[in-house]
Amino acid sequence: MNEHPQLQETEAPMETAPAKASGGFVAGLFDVLEMFAWSVFAVILIFTFAFRLCRVEGASMNNTLYDGENLLLYSIGYTPKQNDIVVFHLTNEESNPPMVKTMVKRVIATEGQTVTIDFNTKEITVDGKKYADSHAVLKDMSDRIVDEYLLKAEYSYDLQTNTFSATVPDGHVFLLGDNRNNSKDSRDTDVGFVDERCILGKVVLRIAPFTVFS
Repeated sequence: MNEHPQLQETEAPMETAPAKASGGFVAGLFDVLEMFAWSVFAVILIFTFAFRLCRVEGASMNNTLYDGENLLLYSIGYTPKQNDIVVFHLTNEESNPPMVKTMVKRVIATEGQTVTIDFNTKEITVDGKKYADSHAVLKDMSDRIVDEYLLKAEYSYDLQTNTFSATVPDGHVFLLGDNRNNSKDSRDTDVGFVDERCILGKVVLRIAPFTVFS
């Protein structure tokens, strides 16, 4: 009697490809989110410790900067140098009323240097060397500024020669706005010599219109 082999039913293996695809998608999505989170964290660190954003208010830096323009500042490890444009935080409780604000000006002299302004020739000298002042406008002197010079003990103003002179203390800078007749700066008793620790950073570029400041 012939025996016929019995056919055995076998279960087809379950397809696992979709599960693998799903797992790969989730893993990829997690990697993207992780990368995004680290990128955001890095940007926060950079803009907290290295760079800052600020906005120009007023006309004291015309014709270099104008009201409403946005600036990028470099701050980490920054040491002020002559001709840098800087943003600083000013708190003067002795002024009336007390003044707390952020200002943007140009560094004319750093600690230990002597600034002389001759208002007859409109020239500035720093330690006896003529300062290139081509970026400044409206260099005439107002009566209000003269009064400020005469009131401030650490400044020297000679009415006979129409000349201002000041020596910058250690750890401070002497700042001027490029719009000389319309700038509240180191010539003013409410500002005076600015402590370097109050400087928020150097202006490195203007965002719109885009301009890089060296």
